[in-house]
Amino acid sequence: MATYTMTEANKRTAEMVNEARYTNQPVLITDHGRPAAAVISPGLLAHYQALEDAADLATVEQIKAAGGPKWVSDKDAQPLMDEIEAEVDASGEGAAR
Repeated sequence: MATYTMTEANKRTAEMVNEARYTNQPVLITDHGRPAAAVISPGLLAHYQALEDAADLATVEQIKAAGGPKWVSDKDAQPLMDEIEAEVDASGEGAAR
């Protein structure tokens, strides 16, 4: 997988887009040595979305087979919500909220 620093990405955007488009491979952009973003082709995006949709459908089918969704109280759900929020905060993905 091709990798560019943020500085390189700013200067070579067209090259990165073409590389992702024509190789159908992700192009990684790093910020201070850590992965920050990826450029992917429309075909690869469609593939990832189809995989996610299939996984979601499988989950729905499992829930249906188990008799439908089970409801929990807000009190019972709070520890899970706290855990999810901590994971999002730790990953940095929730910073734009």
